[in-house]
Formats: sequence, C-alpha cells, structure tokens
Amino acid sequence: MDYVLLILLGLAWALGTPLIAIIALARTSSLRDENRRLAADLAALRRQVGERPVPAAPEAALPAEVGTIEQREQAPELPPPFEPAVPAEVEVEPAPPVSPASIIEEETRLAPPKVGWEQRLGARAFIWVGAVTLALAAVFLVRYSIDEGYLSPEVRVVLAALFGFGLIAGAEKVRPRDDRVAQAMAAAGVAALYGALFAAVALYDMISKVAAGGGAAALTAFAISLSLRHGILVAALAFVGGFVSPAIIGTETPNVPVLFGYLLAIAAGTLAVIRYRGWWVLGWGVLAGAILWTAVWAATTSDGLAWVCAFLVAVAGLFVWATWKRLGENENPPIDVTGLVWIALAITGALLSIVVVRDNGQQSAGWLALAVQGAGTYAFGRWRPRFQYAAALGPLLSLATLVVWWANLSAAGLGWDADRFAWIGLLFGLLYAGGAFALMWNASRPGFWAALSVASALTHFLLCWYVLRSLKTAAPWGLISLGLAVPFLVGAERLARWRASMTGATEALGVLAAGVSFFIAAAIALELNREWITVAYAVEFAAVVAIAAWLDLVAMRRIGWGLLAIVVVRFVLNPEVLEYPLGLTPILNWILWGYGIAIAALVIGWRSLRPSGDQRLLLATEAAIALLIFMLGTLEVRSLFQPTAMRAFDSSFMERATYVVVWGVFALVALWMARWRPDPVVTWTWRLAGGLSIATALVVQVLIANPIFDSADVGRLPIVNGLLIAYALPAAMAAVARRWIDGQSDRAAALLAGAAAGILAFVYVSLEVRHVFDPGFDRPGLEAEGIELYAYSFVWLLFGVALLAFGFARRSAAFRHTGMALVCIVIVKVFLIDLSGLHGLLRVVSFLGLGAALLGLGFVYRRVGFDSNSTNGP
Repeated sequence: MDYVLLILLGLAWALGTPLIAIIALARTSSLRDENRRLAADLAALRRQVGERPVPAAPEAALPAEVGTIEQREQAPELPPPFEPAVPAEVEVEPAPPVSPASIIEEETRLAPPKVGWEQRLGARAFIWVGAVTLALAAVFLVRYSIDEGYLSPEVRVVLAALFGFGLIAGAEKVRPRDDRVAQAMAAAGVAALYGALFAAVALYDMISKVAAGGGAAALTAFAISLSLRHGILVAALAFVGGFVSPAIIGTETPNVPVLFGYLLAIAAGTLAVIRYRGWWVLGWGVLAGAILWTAVWAATTSDGLAWVCAFLVAVAGLFVWATWKRLGENENPPIDVTGLVWIALAITGALLSIVVVRDNGQQSAGWLALAVQGAGTYAFGRWRPRFQYAAALGPLLSLATLVVWWANLSAAGLGWDADRFAWIGLLFGLLYAGGAFALMWNASRPGFWAALSVASALTHFLLCWYVLRSLKTAAPWGLISLGLAVPFLVGAERLARWRASMTGATEALGVLAAGVSFFIAAAIALELNREWITVAYAVEFAAVVAIAAWLDLVAMRRIGWGLLAIVVVRFVLNPEVLEYPLGLTPILNWILWGYGIAIAALVIGWRSLRPSGDQRLLLATEAAIALLIFMLGTLEVRSLFQPTAMRAFDSSFMERATYVVVWGVFALVALWMARWRPDPVVTWTWRLAGGLSIATALVVQVLIANPIFDSADVGRLPIVNGLLIAYALPAAMAAVARRWIDGQSDRAAALLAGAAAGILAFVYVSLEVRHVFDPGFDRPGLEAEGIELYAYSFVWLLFGVALLAFGFARRSAAFRHTGMALVCIVIVKVFLIDLSGLHGLLRVVSFLGLGAALLGLGFVYRRVGFDSNSTNGP
C-alpha cells in the first residue's frame, strides 16, 4: 500500500504541477495582454487630442453671425415666435497647443516595456521547459509502475482516459482566460483519449473490433464537435485520429463497405467543420487520407471496387459542397480555396482512373463512377463560371483512362474486347460532347462549351479510330465523321439566327463552324489513307482562319497556330512521309497532290488573314508556305531519282546537281518577289535557299564529290551533258542573282553570288575540257599532258578574255576583275606548268597565243580604257 500511495502522490505532483504552471501562465498572459491593449487605447486617445485643431477666436466669427441674425430678422416669412436672440459674447480660452515631442514622450512612457532575452528565458522558457520536464517525469513514473506491475492494463487505460477528459475539462476552465492554452490542453486531451482507445484494442485486446470501431467513430465525432470551441488543432487531431483508427483497429479481412463508409463519415465531418470555420488547410489532409486509403485498398484487395469509387465521387462532391458558400461570397475567392477545389477534383478523378485501369476495365461500376465524376465537373463549371475550365477534367480523364487501359492490355499481350472499348469510347464521347453542347445555350461563355463539345467528340472519335483501325471489321470512319458533323452544323445554324440576342453566340458559332469543317476534312482523309490526314489539317487551318476573319474572333485565330504547327511538323519533320505510297507516275504523284493541296489551303488561309492585321500569324503562315514549297521540290527530286529508297542516305552526282538547280530556282523566284514586295519572310527565303544551293554546289559538287574525285556518269556528249546542269546552270543563276541583288543594302550576298558564279563557270569549262579527253572520268587525279594540258590554257584564256570583253561592254568592274584574275591564272600556268609539260610545237603555240592575247589586252586597255565610276555589278 505504501508503494501505491507513493505512486499516486507522484502522479498528482507530476501532473498537477505543470497544470498549475500552465494556469498561472494563462492568467499572467491575459493580464499582460490587457495592459497592452489599455496602453494602446490611451496612446490613441492622446494622438486624437493632439491632432484636434484649436478653435478660432469667437470675436472674428461674431459679426458674421450677427449679420446673419439680422438678415433672418428682416425675413418676412419667419413667424414672430421663432425670432432668434443675439447670443451674448462668451470668451473661449484657446486650448494649449500640444507639441509632437510631448505626444511621442507620452506614448513612449505608456508603451509596454520591451521584453528582453533574459525576461523571455526566465519568465517564459523556464515555465514551458519545467512543465514538459514534469510531464516527462510523470510518464517515466507511470512507465516504472507498468514495468513493476503496480498497475493493471485496465487501470492504465482508465487512467489515460481520465487524464484526457481531465485535460478537456481543464481546457473548458481555462478557455475564458487564454484560448490558446485551452486549445493546447483540449488537443492533448483528445490525443490521450485516442491513445487510450488504441491501447485498449491494439495492446490489451480489452474490447472487440466492432466496439472499437464504434468508439473511434464516436470519439472522432466528439473531437470534431469539440474543435468548434477550441480551434483548428483539435480538428486536425480529430481528423488524424479518425483516419488512423482503421489502420490500428482493422482486421486481416477488412470489410470494404464499412471501412470506406466510416472514412466517408470522417471526411464529411471534417469538411463540415471546414465549411463552418474556414480551416481550408485541413482539406489537404482529407485529400491525403483519401489517397492513402485508396492505395492501401489497391495493395491489399480487389473486392469492393464499387464502394471505393463511390467514396471517391462523394469526397469530390463534399469538397465542392464545403467550398460552395465561400466561392459565392466573392467574385475573386482566395487562391487557397480555388486551388483546393481544383486539386480535389483532379486527384479524385485521377484515383478513379487508376482504379478502373487496375481492374482492367472489367467492372462497369468504375466506368460509371468516372462518368458521374465528369458530369459533376460539368455541372460545377456551368453553375460556377469561374470554374468552367474544370469541366475539361472529365474528357481528359476519360481519354487518359482509355489510352492507359488499351496500352496496358496491348503491352501485356492480354486479350481485350474491342467492342467494349468501342462502346465505352462512344458513350464517353457522347456524354461529354452532348453535355457541353447542351450547356452551351445561354451560358456566360458559350464559346468555351462549344469548343469543349467539339474537342470531346473529336478526340474520342480519333482515339477509337486509331485503336480500332487495324481490325478486319473496320467501321466506316468517314461516314461516322460526317455524321458527327451534322449536330454541330444544326447548332451553328441556330446560333446564326440568335447572334443578336445571345451573348457570346458569335464565338460559339465560329467554333461550331470550325468543328463542322474539321469533321468533313477528316472524313475525306479517313476514307483515303493516313497520308491525307495532314492535308485535312491544312484544309482545317484555312477554314478556321477564314471563319475567324469572317466573324472577327481573335480567340479562334489562336487555334490556327496549333493547326499550322501540326501541318509543318507532319510535313517537314515527319520521317513517315518518306514511306507514303507515291504512285506510278513520276512528278505527278502523292507528293505533288498532298503538298500542293496543303500549300493551296495555307495560301487561302493567308489571304483570309490579311484583313485581320495579325502580323505574327501572317508571317508564320507565309513561312510555312515557303517551307512546304521547298519540301515539295526536294521530295520530288528524291522521288525522281530513288522512288523505292526514299530513306536512303546516299545520293548520286546528278541528284545533287538537280537539288542545286531546284533550290536555286526557288531562291531566284523569292528574290524576284522581294524586289517588288519587301517582306522579311521572302527575304530570308531567298537568302537561306540560295545559300544552301551555293553551299551544296561549291562544297559538295566542287570540292568533295566532283566527277574527278567521285566518278560519275554525266553523259558522252560534249557540252550537252550533266556538267551543264551541275555547274553551268547554277553559275548562270548565281549571275542573275548577283544582278538582282541590291549591292548597297546586301553587299555580302552580292559578293557571294558573284564569286559563286565565277567559280562555278571556271569549274564548268575545266571539267568540260576533261570530259572531252576522258568522257567517263575514268582517269584518276588531276594529271594531264599534251594537247589536253594546252587545251586548259586555251580555254581559260578564252574565257578570261570573254569576261573582260563583257565587262568592257557592260561597264562592269566585277566581270573585268574576274577576267583579269583568270588571265593571271593562265599566265602562271603557262610559265610554271606548260613550260615543262609541253614540248615542241604545243609549247610554241601556248606561249604564242598567250603573248598575242596579252598584247591585245594591253592595246584595248590603252585605247578604250574604262570609267573609274563604272558599276561593280554586271
């Protein structure tokens, strides 16, 4: 008995001392706060007295007042009984002025003293540390009594429960004095009650699982009710205890309906408190609990899918209900409230998708819950316009679920029901497309709902087509696409009638019209082959921008950016283009028709955009047109030389020569257009295409893979052979470009074009000489002898003289300088190579011809001369 008495005394001392300290601290804290409030009120009153203006002397105001009274006495309409009397003069002593310095001094005197570190440590920290220390001493004493066996399990549980209720009772007592201390005591009491319950069921098995579950539910309800008086900390503990209870009390074979029904009750209670008190941060805990328990269910069992889905749908609805009042109070609700609703809808929807995919889409309950969730987001977005974009979560989640479901079954090699996939995709598409179409009428923004309707129908339709297109019993996708265009056509016709009376009808009309045009274009592409889908996108671009320009819809023009990007990516960066069937006729093949129709559609769209003034989209469309024309010419050349090996990396000499010519012609056309219509896209088009053509000709065709280094079949005929196409024609185009380029504004391009023309012409005449003596370019290297060696000198000299003559005739310094450089090359060759390489009469003829030519040139320069102001151009 002595030990028991000592233990009880120790418990009373260990528990009573911190309670007394906490109560004392609460009282002193309340008194200190009251003193501070009084001092602040007194300082405010003194400021008001100091700022009050001193009244003026009454003598100055008296005459005016007397005059006013005299005027009133003279007024005939005043009845005699109400004649005012002149007040006697009263001396008013002005209030003494109050200086700002005195006010500051008084406030400083009345301000509460600053609490230093010593005061904080001695008067506050020591109390809290002492209380915690005594509490730990009590815990250690109780632990000692348990280890020694002085207290039975029943006594321990009862003492813990009594301790919890005692703390809660103390919190009610302390609450009028200090609500913060009361909140802490109530939270500790709730924690003690949960600890007693968990110990009774998990440690000592004192009560059954059913009774423990009921006790946990009752305790959580009690704690949630208690939080309405004692604050968010108690509510947080109630929520945590309620969600953790099933994990501690649970059995090996959990009852899924009971478990998730209990969790739903806890979530509903917590969200009710959130709705009443505005503790939005607790909502994140509810979401975390929903995620964790759904994960636990998925990891342990597959039974009760319908109950889990119902729980998730209900939690999403509870979040909307909890925040509905706050969302309606202000047009711009706090970001934490809106973010909570958005995240709650997204997370619960994502969990539903995961549950459906985990079940391999077998149970209809999962799909039904996903549909109910989507319908709920539609209703929420329609009746809360600021959350209208949340309606897009439904179609996005259904698409994601269908894609992942199909991908998982395909990757695992499992058999799947194509008819079930088709029906589910069809029903979801009809649900979301039809729902958005119905909610569009008289909405705050009909254009959004029209776009959501078109996008839902389109995406679900294309997904079903992509997944089911390879089946032998393929559906008539073109007819289905035309059928989907009919309701949107009817809606567009109704909106056209009501444009004047329905707000936002013009935007919705544009969206529906674009949807009709896209479904029609998709029907044409789907009835043909996959290579025509990009053409359908281009036609859709033309239709969208034309409708946007007709109805003056800025938002709809933005759709053109996405369509234009799709067309460019699929026609320029898509390697599958090289595998599309070309047809049997060269040039007149799919490349011409596919790219040609797309270019024509982009041109129509570009012309429709011109009145809108959208310069960025205009320039982007123009650049896309130029890029597609460039790709059309390049792919046509590829198909002409290698129709069966479009993906091959190698290319022949004549194929590269044709590339140079095609790119050069394209650059010349753009340069000609730039001369008449200055435009940045056209300017950069001729620069880039011309630069690519010159670089390919000079670097590849001249330096790396010319016929001497890389044997090529250019034909046996002199002059009229492959060299004419590979070098002479590009040289002529470069000369034309040099003539068209403004040398003042684009000097670098002019010099490059002129240099390229001269180099290519020189290479052409040189290779023609080699071709005469070696038609097949069979001889390796640059060796030459005899008459061939002399022929080079003769041809080069003749070519240089011709350039000089042309320069004199056209007064062009560029041609004269090029001719002089070529003559100098001939002089060097004759003296360094011909002198040793030629013999006999050939050496005599070489020097004789060179000397005669030089004398003749000197005579011409002396007699004709040239104007120093002659142009540098041709």
